[in-house]
Amino acid sequence: MEEIKKVVNGKDIRCGARCNYCKFTLSSTGGGGTGHLLRHVKSCRHKALAASSSTQSHLQFDSNGRVTTFVYSADVARTELCRLIARLDLPLNIGEQPAWEDYIRIAFNPNYTHVSRQTTTRDLENLFELKKSVVSDLLTHASCVCLTSDIWSNNAKEDYLSVVFHFVTEDWELETCIVGKRLIDCSHSGVNIAECIHHVIFEFGMNSKVLSITLDNASANSTVVDKLSPLILSYFGTSLLHQCCACNIINLIVKSGLKRIKSYLEDFKVAISFLNSSNQRVAAFKTFCLSVGKRPRKFGLDMDVRWNAT
Repeated sequence: MEEIKKVVNGKDIRCGARCNYCKFTLSSTGGGGTGHLLRHVKSCRHKALAASSSTQSHLQFDSNGRVTTFVYSADVARTELCRLIARLDLPLNIGEQPAWEDYIRIAFNPNYTHVSRQTTTRDLENLFELKKSVVSDLLTHASCVCLTSDIWSNNAKEDYLSVVFHFVTEDWELETCIVGKRLIDCSHSGVNIAECIHHVIFEFGMNSKVLSITLDNASANSTVVDKLSPLILSYFGTSLLHQCCACNIINLIVKSGLKRIKSYLEDFKVAISFLNSSNQRVAAFKTFCLSVGKRPRKFGLDMDVRWNAT
């Protein structure tokens, strides 16, 4: 119930109450009882309909700290499920798994209905097109872009060429947009890589806005720049078009230095491989550390693709 008051002799006097469900007004004076109000609340048909509705409302704080009403939306839930799948590389059928349904229904929303793999696939495609249009609109306001590209392998042993645009907005904020993830199932030659990169640049209409292209120092990338230079109208010529990746240069310097102590590194690698080859050896090493008062730790082999792992 919501109190209804009127001013009498300069004072606020309660004269009635309004039902929050059906908006019916009942009399309720300051000295009167509230029994008739309670009976109306119990018998209010609109309240019963609201209670049986599948729409759930909760209170939440907005960005300004104000209390607002949160209403569960199945469309929003499906969109966020797609974002979760993309960010964590989850299977497309997770939305219809019984364990997932139990988790959502018990912890968050008892009215949750499962989402099939086919529906999730369509939602992912729609979300991709929506995000692509947002990126396209954002790039229309960029006077020039700096491009970076590299090839990565996923868990399915497939190679993808990534193309990333970096630019400064009108508010002087740095924006980074991943505009291309192209499957490159052919030879990683400079011609093939240049063709994929140019297709992405042409698709987003950035032919005349490329300020620089940053690539690693592989020999094929020199061919990439030679093939791309006549195809794109650089922002101010091609003198500064090709930029070498500084991290890759540091990587090459470190690897060159590690070659000087390769014989020592091989001894360490053999020892670590021997230690990790069985659980009994790991347990024996832990016992030894404890006996000499040292903290037990685990050793992992370095990774060649991470230059600072060694």
